[in-house]
Amino acid sequence: MKKPAPAKARSARVPDAAGAARFASAATHFNAALARNDFRAGAQFAEEALRIVPGHLKVLSDYALCLMRIGAHEDAYRIYTNIFALPPAKQREASPTWFHGLVELCGLMGKHDEARRHGLRALNEADAIHRSSANKLDPPMTPPTFDATKPEENVIAFSLFGANPRYCEPAIMNAQVARELFKGWTCRVYLDDTVPEHVHRRLREVGAQLVEMEASGPRAIHPLMWRFLVIDDPSVKRFLLRDADSLLSEREAAAVQAWIDSLFLFHHMRDYHSHTELILAGLWGGCTGVLPNMERAMQTYSREKAKASGRFIDQHFLRENVWPTLRLSVLSHDERFGFHGARPFPAHPPIRWKTDAFHVGSNASHRAIGGPSEAPDGTTLRILFSDAQGNVLFDYAATVHGKQWILDMPFFLIDAMQEGRVQVRVAQ
Repeated sequence: MKKPAPAKARSARVPDAAGAARFASAATHFNAALARNDFRAGAQFAEEALRIVPGHLKVLSDYALCLMRIGAHEDAYRIYTNIFALPPAKQREASPTWFHGLVELCGLMGKHDEARRHGLRALNEADAIHRSSANKLDPPMTPPTFDATKPEENVIAFSLFGANPRYCEPAIMNAQVARELFKGWTCRVYLDDTVPEHVHRRLREVGAQLVEMEASGPRAIHPLMWRFLVIDDPSVKRFLLRDADSLLSEREAAAVQAWIDSLFLFHHMRDYHSHTELILAGLWGGCTGVLPNMERAMQTYSREKAKASGRFIDQHFLRENVWPTLRLSVLSHDERFGFHGARPFPAHPPIRWKTDAFHVGSNASHRAIGGPSEAPDGTTLRILFSDAQGNVLFDYAATVHGKQWILDMPFFLIDAMQEGRVQVRVAQ
């Protein structure tokens, strides 16, 4: 791979018609590569675009992201720091998230002081934009007493859609471990009929409450935000919002207990270099009755902002509609940046998930399984998962691409496969 071109404080060269067509083609292929998390291919298409339009800051910042994801940290750092050295007006030509990329990269490279400095700056700048001086809790409110004997009043809410085991299997595992780690809480999953029936069944078997949703219609809410509907539920007193592909742990259970024992209305956690959004959509919680009319606000936002926000719509909604209130009464656990009066995480028992990649909010499905196939590209295969005796436990669909099939898979299932407790085969 060629070394990236340096970012320079000059306008990108305008290509001729043929060059513009090649640039558009490279951009299309780049976006497709990132949609499937193929950052190596993304880097190659970014290089192609930069040969056509050298110095294009949007492409350079996207290129740096790809380089970071494939481990070319020094090259990515050179690009990000070159952008950092530009005047603010030029920096605005880069991707809106380039500064967050620099923070994450500094953390990955062990530049922790630099990561903390940049991350705190990013958060403070976002706070200055989105806080509201007119916003206040009037009259002042105190959180309700937590009653562990009424778990229906205390809900851990998830959104789940689609048939990807990356999300489905950790969701089931979360409902299972919550019974031990979060006594007095109920796991509630907002899901639709795109989720396999066996996932519905297995969620119910481990005690999850299921709320069936529809992804379309005049009152539709973006699926990523379904879980926020718990905020309007009059039968609920406290709620936690979590990502389906992130596993609950002893570390966050201790943090949540510290919140319950406090007088704060809301709770938030940061535990990684990339946690530089004001509200991480799957790492916060609160008390009901503080944020009014959330369903209507989400319907409007889904209708007006879905295209512009894309897969970040939930976090964009939160920074604009929830942060101005949440910031007034929030217990934040954050040892990375120390933003907004954050405290260290409380002491906790050993974390059960024995993987170096684990942190609160981490993606449990950072690995994948797959195999060869002679079927034509686009063919859907049924992948069977069985116990050690060969009894089928569940199945997922995988699509053939380039003579192979691949499925994102949580590490705990891959561990079970390697230990022989779970077997995988393609249905004939």
